[in-house]
Amino acid sequence: MASRTILTFSLIFMILKFPSFIFSTLEGPLYSLDTTRQIMVSSQNDTARLNEQIRQAWLNLKNNAKLRAHENIENAFRIVKDHNLTPPYTLFWVSAEDHMAMADYGEAFSQVDKALTLLKPTSKYQDYVQVTLLKVKLLNLFGKFSKSREELESLEAMAITKQLKGVLPVVYREMANLYSVLNDTVSERRYNRMMLESSVTEKNDDFIARAWFRLGEMSVRVDSNMVESNRQYKEALRIRQARKDSSIVTIILNRISWNYYLMRQYDTSVAWYNRCLENGLLTHDYKMAANVYGNMGTIYRDLKDYKKALYFYGKSSGYAYPEKDWSNLSWVYFDMSKMFALMGEYKKAYESHILYKQYSDSVGARNYSSGLADARMRYETDAKEKELEVLSLKLERQRYFTWGSVTLIILALLVGFLLFRQTLINNKRRISEMNRKISEITQANLRQQMNPHFIFNTLNSIQYYMYQHDKIATNNYLTKFSSLMRKTLENSQHTAIPIKDELDALGLYLELETLRFKEKFHYSIHVDEEIDTLIYKIPTMLIQPYVENAICHGLINKEGKGYLRIDLNLHNDHIACIIEDDGIGREAAMELKRNKNENHNSLGTRITESRLNLVNTLYGTSMKVIYTDLKDHFDRPNGTRVEIQIPIMT
Repeated sequence: MASRTILTFSLIFMILKFPSFIFSTLEGPLYSLDTTRQIMVSSQNDTARLNEQIRQAWLNLKNNAKLRAHENIENAFRIVKDHNLTPPYTLFWVSAEDHMAMADYGEAFSQVDKALTLLKPTSKYQDYVQVTLLKVKLLNLFGKFSKSREELESLEAMAITKQLKGVLPVVYREMANLYSVLNDTVSERRYNRMMLESSVTEKNDDFIARAWFRLGEMSVRVDSNMVESNRQYKEALRIRQARKDSSIVTIILNRISWNYYLMRQYDTSVAWYNRCLENGLLTHDYKMAANVYGNMGTIYRDLKDYKKALYFYGKSSGYAYPEKDWSNLSWVYFDMSKMFALMGEYKKAYESHILYKQYSDSVGARNYSSGLADARMRYETDAKEKELEVLSLKLERQRYFTWGSVTLIILALLVGFLLFRQTLINNKRRISEMNRKISEITQANLRQQMNPHFIFNTLNSIQYYMYQHDKIATNNYLTKFSSLMRKTLENSQHTAIPIKDELDALGLYLELETLRFKEKFHYSIHVDEEIDTLIYKIPTMLIQPYVENAICHGLINKEGKGYLRIDLNLHNDHIACIIEDDGIGREAAMELKRNKNENHNSLGTRITESRLNLVNTLYGTSMKVIYTDLKDHFDRPNGTRVEIQIPIMT
């Protein structure tokens, strides 16, 4: 009975307490309804504050307020940490842009990777494209062009698959930029054309104009085709004028004007420069105005209207000084120096040349500082990568240590072998480098021997005219000689020079020789159309000594007027330079030398043959010189043919 009574009271107690028990379980002191509501509101407020900081960071970066942007980003990361929030991809994105602005490219790359990791599972393709393009920019800065190309090809495939508008023109533009850095002009042009085609398909006028402009640039830079370049520039100009892009219109007008100058259409060039100047002054582009005035001065200098040239050069410097435009001032004073020299005002020429050197040194110092900063960035990036490699190596060694002493002995032997092998390789490399430097120094000495030899022969000719009291011929000869001397001294500073520079110097030399020997011979120079004279190179002053031999030993001793022909032909593995004359031939020339008791050989050809041997040793090439005695129909000597086989160098 007692136990039943106790059980009854227990049941009554449980029934009475059950509602409050349930209530206390649901409500709890930590999870009351009011508290839950507060947590949700607080979470929403934290997210809103985070997004606001990110938005402010973008605005400050856009307005070049870097310190404020950096402070916004630090606040955003602090909010994420303090309130245990998931950071959005936009935070890593803006952080990457911030580090880019501070030239901290290693950390920028890290932030870009984090942003892309968050973006990959989403469908925000346009943002994914923008962040990937930022990654491509960083990869190019690090010199990792292969990875950069892979990223761009991935974007191209995604744009085609997802039918993303506005992406393909940008991707093709970046591809063209990449191949431009790699000096692959064929691929660069192909991607510029793909940029044009995709822009036309999408009816994107901005990128259509960009593509035409880039094609115009390539037509000048690669093909030296100013007519085609101007056609392409004018396509870009038409679109930019319709869009009222005044600053870009000025740039295009300047390019077109310069092309007309290069084509020697001076009146047309001046007319276009006036349009460019009018547009540039309306947009307050005073650096462009300085450039235009300077170019107009050069046009009138070439037209020998020195009064107008001085006026425009003065206008150019007047606009350049306030803008601290040392680059324009540099070349303007250089052109003025050449003009004063032509006018015979050598004091002014000297003063202008001094100013040119001052401003060119300022430009060089600025470029050096920029290059130094870029080199420092690359060094720091490589140092970080090497530091990571060292840390990884230490971890690997720590794991290997647990494998026992046998593994350590094998590893030590392997490392010792690799070090010994590397030492041998380094020693061989040092010996090879020393031999290469010795060859270069020897070749430089041979070039210095050749210059006095050539100058001696030329001064003899000038002396001859002076004795003849022929002032006009002497002055004409001196003018050409000074041009040739400047060209020769410039070329002699280099082991190899573009074929165009060699042919320019050779042309001046031949003009001097025709003056010297009073039209004793005439000559022609033919270059294979497939030879790009700006890209292909040959050793300095290689052709001139053989041309000199042909003139002095073959043509001058001939009765009547002779003919000299110089041909450059492109073959599979070399360029053939053929020097052919219709003089008296080598046998007759040797006979004349014996009769005159001349026992010395030509210094120029002996030096050149020594240089050929050095170049073959230095570059592992096989340059050859082949002499052929020419005969007429009656098997009589009828000149000499010299073929120099020059390996293709770029």
